[in-house]
Amino acid sequence: MKKPPQTASARRKATAAAGSFPGENAAPPTSEQFAQLYNHVDAALFSLAVEPRQQLRLVFANTCFLATASLKTGQVLGRKLDEFLQEPACTRVLKHCRQAIRTRHTVRWDETCVIGSEIKYGKISVTPVMDGSGRVTHLSGSINDITKRRRSEIALHESEERYRRIVQTAVEGIWTIDADALTDYVNPKMAQMMGYKEKEMIGRPISDFLDDEGKALLEYHLRNRRNGISAQFEFKYIRKDGSALWAYVSTNPIHNSQGVYVGALALLTDITASRAAEESKRESDAQFRAVFEQAAIGVALIDSNTGRFINVNQRACDITRLNCKKMTGFTFADIIHPEDLQANVNHMQSLKAGLLQTFTIEQRLLHKDRSVTWVALTVSPLWKKGDPPSRHIAIMKDITQRKITEQKLSRTTELLERTGEMAKIGGWELDVQTQTLFWSLETCRLFEIDSASAPSLAQAIQFYAPQAQPLIRAAVKEAIDHGKSYELELPVITAKGRHFWARSQGTAVRRHGKTVKLIGTFQDITEHKKAEQDLIESEVRFRAVFEQAVVGVGLIDFATGRFVDVNKRYCTITGRSRKEMLKISFEEITFPDDRARSWNLHAQLKESKSPEFQWEKRYVRPDGSVVWVNLNASLLSTMSGRPNQVLAMVEDITRRKLAEANFRREQAFNEILASHTSAIIILLDRHGRLIHMNEATLQMLGFKRNDLVGKLPPWESKFMDAAEKSRSQKRFREMLNGKNIPTSEVTLIGKDRKRHIVALSSIITKTPEGVVDRIIVTGTDLTERYRLQKEILKISEQEQARIGHNLHDGVGQTMTGVSSLIEALEHELSGEQRESASRIHHLMKDAIQEVRHMSHSLSPASVKNRGLVGALHLLADTIRTNHRTACSCEIDSDIRIEDAEKETHIYRIAQEAANNALRHGHPSRIKLSLQRRGDLEAVLKIEDNGTGIRKNTTENGGIGLRVMHYRADLIDGSLTLKSRPRGGVSVICRFPYKGVKHV
Repeated sequence: MKKPPQTASARRKATAAAGSFPGENAAPPTSEQFAQLYNHVDAALFSLAVEPRQQLRLVFANTCFLATASLKTGQVLGRKLDEFLQEPACTRVLKHCRQAIRTRHTVRWDETCVIGSEIKYGKISVTPVMDGSGRVTHLSGSINDITKRRRSEIALHESEERYRRIVQTAVEGIWTIDADALTDYVNPKMAQMMGYKEKEMIGRPISDFLDDEGKALLEYHLRNRRNGISAQFEFKYIRKDGSALWAYVSTNPIHNSQGVYVGALALLTDITASRAAEESKRESDAQFRAVFEQAAIGVALIDSNTGRFINVNQRACDITRLNCKKMTGFTFADIIHPEDLQANVNHMQSLKAGLLQTFTIEQRLLHKDRSVTWVALTVSPLWKKGDPPSRHIAIMKDITQRKITEQKLSRTTELLERTGEMAKIGGWELDVQTQTLFWSLETCRLFEIDSASAPSLAQAIQFYAPQAQPLIRAAVKEAIDHGKSYELELPVITAKGRHFWARSQGTAVRRHGKTVKLIGTFQDITEHKKAEQDLIESEVRFRAVFEQAVVGVGLIDFATGRFVDVNKRYCTITGRSRKEMLKISFEEITFPDDRARSWNLHAQLKESKSPEFQWEKRYVRPDGSVVWVNLNASLLSTMSGRPNQVLAMVEDITRRKLAEANFRREQAFNEILASHTSAIIILLDRHGRLIHMNEATLQMLGFKRNDLVGKLPPWESKFMDAAEKSRSQKRFREMLNGKNIPTSEVTLIGKDRKRHIVALSSIITKTPEGVVDRIIVTGTDLTERYRLQKEILKISEQEQARIGHNLHDGVGQTMTGVSSLIEALEHELSGEQRESASRIHHLMKDAIQEVRHMSHSLSPASVKNRGLVGALHLLADTIRTNHRTACSCEIDSDIRIEDAEKETHIYRIAQEAANNALRHGHPSRIKLSLQRRGDLEAVLKIEDNGTGIRKNTTENGGIGLRVMHYRADLIDGSLTLKSRPRGGVSVICRFPYKGVKHV
């Protein structure tokens, strides 16, 4: 095999191949060492000489290259590319090679070629090699065989395409969610079932498609998926139009290659129609059962041949005083009164014979205690005409009360007589044709005559006082001649000479336009007349009070609503004279908006639904002004008990109503301001109970007002974790003790378990006595700001990583190449020039090392590749090597943090704290430690023995300190800076840690 020439270019390429950062004392390799090295490298390497007119000739190819291209050394070495490469591959290769020559940068591309019957794929890289004048003399290249990877990608693509066709055409709905329960895929069938387009569902949480009941069950199902549990169940979803979709769900968890839960897959079958049919049947059965069980009458299904009860409802059991179990063991003959049994048997025989369609009979049921219940029994057959009797239905209605009433009716006459005696009311009847007069016993007693015989009409009239006799004669004559009824109050004298007042009433009974009877009553009303006299005297006293009252008093006709009487104060309030008031009704002075309710309240008085009412209403004065009054209205009844007037008492409350209106307007303004502001407003009582939350707070947390208001204090509620509850209770106690609490950032947990970072301020209000009344908490939701800061930090981290990679792969590689050239140049020179080249070479190696440190500092690749523990040890090594500062690293061996982002934040805090100590404290010793504290906390500590903390560092802090604080917040931790007693600084970061100790 022909060896490549031993040139500076060859030495440079050999050095680059040996490593990106050569050692300080490496000797230049020989051409035999180059050949040996190239042929044992497991990569296809080649070298092209650049000839005039950019002609390219293959001058070197290692064993791996020849094997990959299935070529022999004699076939290609020394030949131009277009002499052994076929089109169109040749054109593509020349194009990329000339690009590398033109740009003087490495060019990479993917190439496909056919070798025999096999298609191979490779990634080709060519790098220009230049001489001292900058002219490209060679192209150094490599070929990376990616055939296996490309075939796997093609196979994967074909598999995914087949899977996509299956999923897209599936007759079942397919729904996948990610680890946060957000929809990441639905097939067309699933979107059609839900009434959405596919893109409308992607990215939305699954809870958006559930009702409250479904949301309550969601966390249970998600927890099962996270625990690796598959399940099948029926579940209800809410379509886009708001209707319910019932589906049979078969769901399985999805894990990545490391076994980490990344989501779930569900196959859904629409069972809405079958569920609706089942529900309809259940509802129909329930309705029938409800009618049967809740019927107000007893219903029984009976065997027509044996008379045994087959089924009964609760009312039938109540009537028979038997429970359902006992009754179904009885026959009708067992409960019917023996005296009524034969009648029942006769009717049943007629029913069976077809002589009766149905029958109703009143019978007695005999109970165990020998008491009797009367029932109206209706029996109807449940067999068709011509069929043998099988079953019949019996409807039982308890008529015991009616029977008792009928028995009592026979006593009514006697009772009426006794009632008349007690009320001093007697009756009489006159037969007009025979002039025969009948007096009841009480009438005879009233006139103190023998009850054996009634007087004649003329004798009866003689019992009236002389001045009253003409009046009664005229009334009786009018009743007989014209059928006119009368009611007179007249003085009478009994047979024994006793004077009393009587109310005499008479009514004509006419037949064929002629009076045949007069029927009437006598009543002793002496006491009533005395009461009337007393009433007149009372009226005089009332009038005096009525006119002098300090409130408006008015009497309103019950039927028409017109004012019957009003006092002076009432006129003053309404702005009208008494004469004007007596011409109008209460409706005419009522404010139009109040008339409907005013009539409604008066209607309730008329219907006796309420004997009185109180209402604050408005009156309209003649000048159009409005006056507010407090109205108290009550019924005034006649002596007969019938209401005929309404007593209205009004008090002018216009000034008070204006003050209340101003207060309500101010209150409404404050409520609107509190409800529509985006700020957080929470009100606590002196015991810490939540008594108010504005809408912004409720919307942020996702709770309903009833979930929180009036319930437990914040430190016992659902929207704080354990640590925050403890801090909240401490702040509350300090406020009650009068301490001024500064604004603090607090983490609140929403109903959806999302965390919200808010800045809260608190102020105490006190009663006039100086006692703490309420605590007003206001705040601002910082969650979005924190999210943006986190995103900016993430972008910054990515940008640092990119710059670090560029320094390492770009600047570092270029400087390594330059170092190789200088090294080669050093060997070709002599004397002072060689010494200068040697110094440049050493400076270049130092620069390469510095670039290397910078790239490692900018890119946290060490965290990714080594884990947090390895990265912290590497940080300690870097401090010892680069800064020549003693640095120890003590880490618990069982610390395991699975979250890569959390590891990065912890590493950056340690890195920033160490760099701050090196830049500002100039320490001689730094100590890094990461230790567990119990089962729930870990502590990162960076300590130094430098100059300590400057005066304003903890108060103002630079960007580095603020970033460390922010990173600590992102991992739910805290950061503190302390001065050490003997000089130096301790940076302590405490954060939650729930790792399992590894043995």
